[in-house]
Amino acid sequence: MGILIYSLIVAMMLFSNWQLKLFADPTLARRDFTIAWVIKMIYSLIFLFIFCDFYSDGKLYGDAANFMKDSALLNEYGRSHPVEFLKIMTGWGDSSAYFEDPILQKTNLWSYGENGDIMNDNRLIIRLNALIHFFSYGSVYVHALVMSALSFFGIILLYKSLNRFVANKKLFFYTLILFPSIGFWGSGITKEAILIFAIGLFSYGLFNWGKGQRKSGIIFVLISLYLLLLNKPHVGLIVIGISPLLIVGKLNNWARWVRIFFPIMMVLILVGFTYTPTQFNLMDKVSYKQKDLINMGKGGVFFVTDSTFCAFDYADLDHFKLFGSDSLRVLETSIGEAKLFGNHPFQPFTIVASSQAYAVYLIQPPSGSYIETDPINYSRWALVKSIPSIFFNTVIRPFPWDKGSSLKYMGFASNVLLIFMIIFTFFKLKPLQEKEKYIQLYLILTALLILLIIGWTTPIFGAIARYKMVVELLIIVLLFIRLKPLTYVKK
Repeated sequence: MGILIYSLIVAMMLFSNWQLKLFADPTLARRDFTIAWVIKMIYSLIFLFIFCDFYSDGKLYGDAANFMKDSALLNEYGRSHPVEFLKIMTGWGDSSAYFEDPILQKTNLWSYGENGDIMNDNRLIIRLNALIHFFSYGSVYVHALVMSALSFFGIILLYKSLNRFVANKKLFFYTLILFPSIGFWGSGITKEAILIFAIGLFSYGLFNWGKGQRKSGIIFVLISLYLLLLNKPHVGLIVIGISPLLIVGKLNNWARWVRIFFPIMMVLILVGFTYTPTQFNLMDKVSYKQKDLINMGKGGVFFVTDSTFCAFDYADLDHFKLFGSDSLRVLETSIGEAKLFGNHPFQPFTIVASSQAYAVYLIQPPSGSYIETDPINYSRWALVKSIPSIFFNTVIRPFPWDKGSSLKYMGFASNVLLIFMIIFTFFKLKPLQEKEKYIQLYLILTALLILLIIGWTTPIFGAIARYKMVVELLIIVLLFIRLKPLTYVKK
């Protein structure tokens, strides 16, 4: 049945390419959208091959597997509790009372979201896949295809928003579709697929508003704000937080003084956020997230109790007895770290042997692409001192000789390709109008801030390659805005 649903979705998308107004654009032929959709499907299949067959024995691996598991449980709950399911899906029913149900108690990523962050960035993708389960019959191929379609729509919206500023329009469109990291991470069961859609919707709404289509523009922007903040809050806050540059610029007829003043104000605001309360403190958030990802990079046994997230060294795996992939029991006293939900710092923790079963969050071998990193540890000086290494690790590495799986070669290829594009564009710059200078500044500031957050928090090359996909997307947009017409490229 999954194959039938998959084929039906493919046919519907191909038919939509020729019928929907969304796919009508004077700068592209209908066949361009069809070719692009076929490319997205191929990327989707490559994603599943890598995470089902290359890394695993036919079963989905990593975060995608956890998203599928939790969403399947939420869907199972919804079939027997439709009213409560509707409340959970809309955010009205996220109280812990619902998760006393035997079915929902088996979820991992959903419950781990209660970690003191402003927003839980796992629940949106779990909700979305819970809905897909109603017609997917559990097929990972259907889930990956729907997520790929979502990012495909996002790329179309981004293209339609910005092609007016781009001289080489068709090359721009196909670059967004074909670029390795965007194609791969945007075509699987990942938050990146939702992120591409949200950014496309945000840009489409913002530029519709700028053209005078106020109602539709505001609606699109509001929907995108919801998606950005609930999917990847740190990216959403940056994308949204810098957007006043464009709004204030338009209201001031793209005056030069706004472009000069805004970056200075932004730096002052960032410094100010290192002095705010813990819930909004930049230094606290970065330190906590870095610690979390250091734990993941070093590997370990991670599980949850009623109120605590526990982490133990992977070398102590034989201290625990696993029951399937869902639960474990402590066989002998073990020393690790733990934190209460709602608190950030991890504390030394000793757990004694018992017959009690605990929900497994993850059993993670040490990452082959882990980077030894100096902890930020709530220090402003450490934040500043690490900036040079951040840009080296996020922009230049991984090298082919660095540690890591074969995916590092895709990261290396994406880096080389992007650096080549930057050099090529540098020698073929077109002059910009004042409005385009604002867009350029917006893209630069947004990309730099996201890179800083990634570099501060992420000590794993594999994760960096995935997280910085959005930065590569922004840089590609910037390069095509700056690139003068190429006489040998069809416009």
